[in-house]
Amino acid sequence: MNTTAANILKVLSQTEMSIEDMQLYLNVEKSSIVKTISQLNDFLSSINLPIISKDENFYFFKLNQQELKFLFENFTILTTDEKVDYLFIKFISTGFLNLEKEKEILEISRSTILRIFQVVKDEFLKNGTTYEYCHGKGLVLKTLSQKDKELFYKKLIKFFIEEDILVPVRRDLLHSIKNFDTKQRLIQLYPILRNSGISINYYLLSFICSLEVCMNIFGGFNFIDESNLTLDKFKDIEKNINLFGNDFGSEFKNQLAHFLTSLYYEENIFEDEVKNKCLNIIDSIKKKFQIKISNEDLERMLFNKLYLSFFKYDNKIVKLINVFFNKPHKIILDSLNEILKRFSYDLYLVDKFMIVDVIRRILIDENFFNIKNVLLLFNEVGSADQIIFKKSLKKFHPNIDFDIEATFLHKKNIIYKHKDYDIIISDSNTIPNVEVVEYYNTINVHNILENHALLNGLNRLGNS
Repeated sequence: MNTTAANILKVLSQTEMSIEDMQLYLNVEKSSIVKTISQLNDFLSSINLPIISKDENFYFFKLNQQELKFLFENFTILTTDEKVDYLFIKFISTGFLNLEKEKEILEISRSTILRIFQVVKDEFLKNGTTYEYCHGKGLVLKTLSQKDKELFYKKLIKFFIEEDILVPVRRDLLHSIKNFDTKQRLIQLYPILRNSGISINYYLLSFICSLEVCMNIFGGFNFIDESNLTLDKFKDIEKNINLFGNDFGSEFKNQLAHFLTSLYYEENIFEDEVKNKCLNIIDSIKKKFQIKISNEDLERMLFNKLYLSFFKYDNKIVKLINVFFNKPHKIILDSLNEILKRFSYDLYLVDKFMIVDVIRRILIDENFFNIKNVLLLFNEVGSADQIIFKKSLKKFHPNIDFDIEATFLHKKNIIYKHKDYDIIISDSNTIPNVEVVEYYNTINVHNILENHALLNGLNRLGNS
């Protein structure tokens, strides 16, 4: 088995997926994926584990936590990228590397490990890290560049994200360089972030765990900003760190407090290259969809989704969920792909879905306020029902005027001003040119209004 097998296991251990979607992630032929799944099933049967199954177009792999642990204790294949990352992290974390010993640990040939190490060597040369050969012993690290410190950090994040599915050599390496239990650390970090008003996700938690390791190996990074010291938010974060992380090292506490303060205010935490990519895409989205993005929170959300997506793609961090694109999603996706192609960028499909959904929300927000007058047609309607329902709708949509009428009046064309309404909604499907709702409630009406706003936004694409 090979790199494709390792990647398929990594994908299917996270979510079910079709061959077509796997092809997008793995960048290999469909026939190769099918052949490799067959080989994997032979292996899984040999160690008495459930095999990869297929339901219609989707392949799935259902293992409980113990079975998953057993699988990755017995599956020893590393992808090429994982071998590179292993040597890179091992060399920097220990300051020493013996390629002869490492080829035995990785169970690869001498030619393979030399080829793998050449990638590390080229990275060091480009970034300014130096090492020397110690006769009869191995390679000794002399100086570590700032760029390679940052690259070490990014590679290490993948280890924490994938900790539950690490093969033995990767797991042993991670355990050898961290002096804490990851689960216990996450238990401590959760209340620190929650009580500090910082959004929690697995990437941030992995980011912080990686920071602690970097602190112990080369002193971490320069997150210290003296101007933070007078901020109430910094003091609040510092208090939470001392309360829930009393066993953290003092210097880690200090760097973490400054880092979380900068994160809270979104200051000095973005890499310029990735930031510029995001700004290019956002500017193109505004032009393509003919929008301004007047809602600052939504524009910030779009930027953050883009930034994390580029970070994951550039560093080959794959965390998957199965996604479904409906028709409006697909229209937005096509436009997003055009924009990405224009800049020669790409992203993982799951991250494109997250970005598409934010763009969908922006289009709704930009066009919702154009809805001023709505007519609701009821088959049967009483005056009490009208008053209660109109009050309920007005509470959620104070800028929209709602009229409620009987359906038969519209059928007989008695409502003379029906052309003045932006939307006409009915609980009967016998009337042409109206939006049909199965039954009336505020949620169903709101969904129709949102869909109307979204379609108005998408209609502008034809004029762009």
